[in-house]
Amino acid sequence: MDRIGKTAVVAGRSMAGLGAAAALSKSFENVLIVDRDEVSDGLDARPGIGQGHHVHNLLKGGELAIEHLLPGATQDLLGAGAVTFNQSVDTRFFDHGERVPNHDIGFVNVSATRWLMEKVVRERLMREPGVSVLGGRTFQDFATDADGRVTGLVASTAEGTRATISADLVVDCTGRGSRTRSLLSGRGYDETPEFKINVGVSYTSALVDAPADALAPHRMLVVLPNPPLKRGVFISPVEGGRWLVSLHTRFEKDLPKTYEEMLAFAAGVEVPDVHAFLKTATLAGPIRSYQKPEATWRRFDKVSRFPEGLLVLGDAITSFNPVYGQGMSVALLQARALDDLLRARASDGRGLEGIAQEFFKAAVPISREAWNASTLVDAAYEEVTGDTQPGAATAIPIMRGIRALLADDPALHRDYLGVSQMVNPSAVLLTPERIGRAMEAAAKL
Repeated sequence: MDRIGKTAVVAGRSMAGLGAAAALSKSFENVLIVDRDEVSDGLDARPGIGQGHHVHNLLKGGELAIEHLLPGATQDLLGAGAVTFNQSVDTRFFDHGERVPNHDIGFVNVSATRWLMEKVVRERLMREPGVSVLGGRTFQDFATDADGRVTGLVASTAEGTRATISADLVVDCTGRGSRTRSLLSGRGYDETPEFKINVGVSYTSALVDAPADALAPHRMLVVLPNPPLKRGVFISPVEGGRWLVSLHTRFEKDLPKTYEEMLAFAAGVEVPDVHAFLKTATLAGPIRSYQKPEATWRRFDKVSRFPEGLLVLGDAITSFNPVYGQGMSVALLQARALDDLLRARASDGRGLEGIAQEFFKAAVPISREAWNASTLVDAAYEEVTGDTQPGAATAIPIMRGIRALLADDPALHRDYLGVSQMVNPSAVLLTPERIGRAMEAAAKL
């Protein structure tokens, strides 16, 4: 196997960091993941992942990407207790006011808690030669040489002791709180452009016990609210025979703190099935809430100058409205793009020079697909402000029309799910013929 360098360091042990390390392991002799959390048994969400107790969707595109990077990871996840379900058959899905029909079109997905996914992927990654994790270290700064090339990172312990870790390549996967943008600005680099939208999303989640047939004949319940309605839900089966319930809303300050308050909140969801399910269930763990005020896209691809020896990946580039479940899969698809790029460069001898510009360019279409899909719907809420897209007033009726056509058009349904699962580009839905039919259907709603 061709190697492009000796040592790579990844800052952050999120799914983005694990995916990046998997990509790097094919092209570097040693890969070190540095993270502020100590490595644990993974039986609960770790402190550094504030959203870790809530439903996380591993879309099919993300699953295929991790399987490409770490063959056998999906089977390991199933062996650890993850649940499979047929997305188009087993899900009772209310998509912005439209009940999505159930056609068996072949999308089988994996459901598990975020902490089980992360634990299994990390353990699978640790079987790759040369990969290791250093916990209890917080990324503080970059180390650079006289030419401004990044030669490693500076990390600190909880006691404040700092140390420099040398590397041929540093990949920042520290999430939406990434300091790269400000660190570069402080070193005289141009400000990285940033798109920002205030999405005002809040989650309240809990594990519950409920009968196995509580949603029969379905196994999952999803409600994405129809604007201007704001409340929705994800109810997913997870490992251990339990269910994970994530209630979500926008621009509401008072979130449920007790199970009785969760029931009262659920009564305000437009679909009565949510309240009915919770009435059959009993609380099986703590109730936790999480707020995501903004979605951001940092356009590193648009800067004219970027230091050699440094990349940024995952939420540190694009941090989405979590309602659409895109974050992990976007990060894993970016990691796969990095793997392809590293292999090509190792093979043709180009090395690492100029890799940032090439990688950021490759990451743009991955980010754009997810960003456009989520922010177009976000723009339907009058409270949402910021860098919303032009054309939302036209695009939203088109998508409503497409949803109205799904019941009688399985081929369209297959492509619709393929887009939402990040295996198809949105262009497959936006042919002139389909747009025309969608506009006709929307006019009848």
